[in-house]
Amino acid sequence: MDKWMNITDMGYVIVSRYNVILVSLSLQQSMIFFPLRSQPPTDSFEHHVICIGHVYDNHFVQVNA
Repeated sequence: MDKWMNITDMGYVIVSRYNVILVSLSLQQSMIFFPLRSQPPTDSFEHHVICIGHVYDNHFVQVNA
């Protein structure tokens, strides 16, 4: 298990690299990660949000609305 990505450790790496907002949904703990080093867009429609859900206690899948 030490070679698998942990969302609590990698959430800020993902949002910083791709300049997105990441929402992680889980029955145990849901989290939202915001980019720390980039300036937010002036228009709220320019925000890119990625939502992932934790399923079967070991997989993440993208959640689409």
